[in-house]
Amino acid sequence: QFMETNLGRASIMRILDVVNTFRPTFRSIAQALTDIDLLLVEEGFERLLLDYDAVFNAFGVPACLWRRTGEIYKANREFADLVGVPLSFFHEGRVCIYEIMSEASAVNYWEKYGEIAFDASQKAVLTTCVLQTSASVRSLVHRAAKGLGDARPMSSSRMALAISGVADQPSPSQPGRPVRCCFSFTLRRDKYKIPLGIIGNFIPTP
Repeated sequence: QFMETNLGRASIMRILDVVNTFRPTFRSIAQALTDIDLLLVEEGFERLLLDYDAVFNAFGVPACLWRRTGEIYKANREFADLVGVPLSFFHEGRVCIYEIMSEASAVNYWEKYGEIAFDASQKAVLTTCVLQTSASVRSLVHRAAKGLGDARPMSSSRMALAISGVADQPSPSQPGRPVRCCFSFTLRRDKYKIPLGIIGNFIPTP
């Protein structure tokens, strides 16, 4: 739905071409997994999030971690400040990585991701991007500020953020302002060699 309302037809086709290249491989692996296997994979993702708690807290470079489908589940304060979105929005998949990139950068990300997603000999990419918060994310932040946010109950992680005051701290950057960055991302894979999480680092450039 995001692509249909925010990206041009040519960009959508380029992204779909990438997805179609690795979809058969992913499908063949996923169909062989049992419910227990899927549960263990999810537990692995939760452990990955815990592993990056201390890393992100000590890391001075803007960084975030997202699922292979794009939903961001962890970020540091530096990243939130860079894109102009409160840190509390970068938990539980409320915002996707492609929702805070320019159209050209989103396409570039998917193409670079597709090149290494199921190539076990590769795990990292160094490229560039333009971070630019989409209208849908700006609307989400605006609604939350007005007390009209999503109706989901507050989870323990969001409650902890609220209690600590992190959720209420405004980000100093202007949402929607394009920010050119040197951008690297690293894939962390599960034991089935499927991308489990992606860690991105962003260094603003002039």
